[in-house]
Amino acid sequence: MGMAVDIVRDIAGIFKRDWKLFLASNIFLFGLFVLGILVGQLFPDIHEMSVDFIEQAASTGPISTVSDTLESGDVLLGTWQIFSHNYFVTVVFAAIPSLLFPPWILVVFGAQFFLFGIIFSVPALLTQPVALFPLLGTLLLEGEAYVVAIFASMRLVEALVWPKRFGEQSALKAYARAIVDNGKLLVVAGVILAAAALFEAASLVMVGGA
Repeated sequence: MGMAVDIVRDIAGIFKRDWKLFLASNIFLFGLFVLGILVGQLFPDIHEMSVDFIEQAASTGPISTVSDTLESGDVLLGTWQIFSHNYFVTVVFAAIPSLLFPPWILVVFGAQFFLFGIIFSVPALLTQPVALFPLLGTLLLEGEAYVVAIFASMRLVEALVWPKRFGEQSALKAYARAIVDNGKLLVVAGVILAAAALFEAASLVMVGGA
């Protein structure tokens, strides 16, 4: 119990010390989402092409079984399928490669949320709020998890440039400390992704049954 409290205290301290970087990570990701919305509204053809791409990926990709699961009303299994896919992508395809090249995570999640913005239809949100508000809630929750992952990876750059902020003279030692912090922050991202997956699964089952 004491160790868990210490970890929570450490995580809270990370956010308190580097709140400006955390804020910048939020602005980066959600700024690209808003930019994507503008592009989608200004260029309807790009919006339609992006929607077709996402629909094809959802029907043939690794999350294609989620729809069948949710149609059966199994919220818990659907939650697990959504969470396991999103967390796997976060850790394996984004966070781990970013240990060697931290900006990589900006490319992965930046491109993803820019695309999400393009396919998100503001007029449809106004005319079909029951269907699209759950999607917006899911994007906000998932996005915050990805913001935490981005924040964790960008602290690696901070460690190399300003090692004294990590209490070290050596950039390598500061980088090692940032990697340990990275692991703690990925746990936070996982908790948020679990909440997002539960929200998405439950809301889709409810909307589907409405």
